[in-house]
Amino acid sequence: MLFCILTMHRRTCALLLFLAALCHAAALPTPKQHLGFTPGDDYKLADYAQITGYFQKLDAASDRITLVEFGKSTLGKPMYVAFISDAENLKHLDRYRDISRRLALGQATAEEARSLAAEGKAIVWIDSGLHASEVAPAQHAPELAFRMVTGDDPETRAIRRDVILMQVPVMNPDGLDWVAHWYAKNVGTPYELAPLPWLYQKYSGHDNNRDYFMLNLPETRATTRLLFHEWFPQIVYNQHQTPPFPARIFMPPYAEPLNPNVPAPVMAGINLIGAAMRERFARENKPGVLSYVGFDGWWNGGLRSVPAFHNMHGILTETALNMYATPRVYKESEIRGSFANGVPVREPSIFYDRPWMGGKWGLRDAIEYMLTADFAILNTASTMRQEYLLKAWQLARASITAGENGTPYAYVIAPEQWDRSAAPEMLERLALAGIEVKRARAAFRAGGKGYPAGTLLMLAGQPFRPYLVDLLEPQKYPEIRSGGAVKRPYDIAGWTLSMQMGVKVDRIDERFDVNLERWSGRERQAPSLDRRDTHSFLAMAAMLERGEKVEWAADGAINSRAKAAWEVRRPRVGLYEPWLANADQGWTEWVLERFKVPFTKLHNPDLQKAGLRARFDSVILASQGAASILHGIRHGENRTGAPAVQRPEYTGGIGLKGLSALDAFVREGGTLIALDSATELPIDFFPLPVRNLQRGGVPDSEARFSCPGSLVRITVDPSHPLAFGMPPEAIAFTNGGQAYDLTLDAEHNRGDQEVRTVARFAATNLLASGWMSGEKAVLGKAVLVEAKHGLGRVVLFGIRPQFRAQPYGTFRLLLNAVYLASAKAL
Repeated sequence: MLFCILTMHRRTCALLLFLAALCHAAALPTPKQHLGFTPGDDYKLADYAQITGYFQKLDAASDRITLVEFGKSTLGKPMYVAFISDAENLKHLDRYRDISRRLALGQATAEEARSLAAEGKAIVWIDSGLHASEVAPAQHAPELAFRMVTGDDPETRAIRRDVILMQVPVMNPDGLDWVAHWYAKNVGTPYELAPLPWLYQKYSGHDNNRDYFMLNLPETRATTRLLFHEWFPQIVYNQHQTPPFPARIFMPPYAEPLNPNVPAPVMAGINLIGAAMRERFARENKPGVLSYVGFDGWWNGGLRSVPAFHNMHGILTETALNMYATPRVYKESEIRGSFANGVPVREPSIFYDRPWMGGKWGLRDAIEYMLTADFAILNTASTMRQEYLLKAWQLARASITAGENGTPYAYVIAPEQWDRSAAPEMLERLALAGIEVKRARAAFRAGGKGYPAGTLLMLAGQPFRPYLVDLLEPQKYPEIRSGGAVKRPYDIAGWTLSMQMGVKVDRIDERFDVNLERWSGRERQAPSLDRRDTHSFLAMAAMLERGEKVEWAADGAINSRAKAAWEVRRPRVGLYEPWLANADQGWTEWVLERFKVPFTKLHNPDLQKAGLRARFDSVILASQGAASILHGIRHGENRTGAPAVQRPEYTGGIGLKGLSALDAFVREGGTLIALDSATELPIDFFPLPVRNLQRGGVPDSEARFSCPGSLVRITVDPSHPLAFGMPPEAIAFTNGGQAYDLTLDAEHNRGDQEVRTVARFAATNLLASGWMSGEKAVLGKAVLVEAKHGLGRVVLFGIRPQFRAQPYGTFRLLLNAVYLASAKAL
């Protein structure tokens, strides 16, 4: 009898739970009811208001989701994170956040850590829509939220019990609206597949996933605060949409090489999650799953890679991309060849065990693949909840212990800096990413040197030691050969932050005694008029805005007692913006805005008008090849030469008319500033007495200079006005870049053919951080040149002085060029 009563009771409870779930689901609108279509329907894209509106409805109707605004986009749109879990868990969010934080920072004894891990919930981050042209992630966001909130199957119930999902439905609100509205305008017309002709993030475009150590964008700063100051998720899942064809999805394991600063347990954990994902796809009979190709474990700087240096499992997937919501049918005959690692695409292999052989692929297919990946990750977090929480503590303690044992023990900011604004800028970014910055209360000695009170330093014995070491030590990219050639990195090879920013940091390997306090970061010196201070450009901008006089002496000193050589006026800058979504142009815009330089964006018709000199002192061409500047997307082609898709008003380049106008602009006294590949245009067509050594030759020859993105040493002529304030030896960024020979010797270097070298690649020891080959071809060669052309000048940058707004130490070169163009010689 008792058995029967207990059995009936269990059945009654189960029935009540089932009915309660039905009632809960019935009270909530489905994504289709809210949007008017199912996410993934052909030819339909929801915009930001529609997607966030759905999350707001879920938040209002369910106690299993809490929607929180955590920041603003660049254009001021609110950004939201949804916390999804059981209602009881959401009542105690602060407690679970504190547990995650204490464990991630190693703030517990071993016994306390085990107790906290038993009590806590696994924190899983899933974001969508970072790259706005990769439309599936944001469109899938309402579906994931609905399934998590309403699902009543045992797996989803267990996930809600054990996991707190932090779901960011749209990481790039501005970009989603631009893309969705552009597609809505074009769908059903001949321009249905037209690419967005401008950046889908105001400054960075695709580089919004390259800003996670420099933190220049409000979106990345807000995200970083959530990840590394507040919630410390154990898994960070970042969704994208560009796998190697014909794969339908890429997932970990990542390709070689592995950055040695990523803790081995982190990468092993990433591989374990990847294996669970692959196994789930196999069970669900979803083919085309690819791993171990292309996307490597070397780079630091993206939303999935930076967490790995913070002891978190950073997961990247790349699901097959459609252009917007337009489906496509692939013929089996299109499936041919091999992946970059040589593995054939038509036969099973270890990391591509079930090839995809074509068929229809639409937006809904991509969403279904993403949902499979979501629940594989969430289920893994649920079943390994306690292990992940305890592992976070173990990794933090291991980092602290490694640092306390030395090599390195600390990084000390040298008291004497060339640029006094650079160190605070760098330390602000490190602190934003969770690095503890300290100040010495009293003088101390370390590494055989004395340091005064107030010196700033970072002990290596801290939870995120891997991140600190990786950003302050030079990278040495390993030479892994594939088919004879060195395997090139997924992104760039070297990024050492202190080098890029021109900050002198002393590495101390041995323990030392010092009385420390926490650095608040609030103490900042006002911009000075010291030319070595990059913030001096802010001081000059403020003075010119107030109508005050700004003069440069012959040595570059600003408003000194020495006789003035130039009177500086407010710059009149024209910045060329092509209809090809050029991220280098966007970052140039960021730098100009950051330093209060007024500018006007110029499009093709603007550059084709006569009288440019009357309106502008300088025109800037960001990195873009000469043919691209001249022709853009030609009418009748897109960038790949396929049938025309772009709207006619966004085709073409500056053309011969624009080229002629630029030539006249310089001859009449203007300054053309060309960055990296854009230098092809004036060299080829003005012409100038300059030869680009990177043009011609054998492209794949190992004797040819090759650099996929690294930091190099340059020598600078600080007496030249373009280099005022620069040290004689500096670090610059190049990703292949340009190197120049001057075709006039000193005897003939006069008149309207005058040409001067302002900076050169170092003659020895060129590589500072990263990887390169064939450096002998450019040692000692010119990399920054000023060439006279008529009454004006052309400034040729073979380096990228503003690349992703990261090489702070070379901003000064670009800003000098802008201000010199507006200056009046006295």
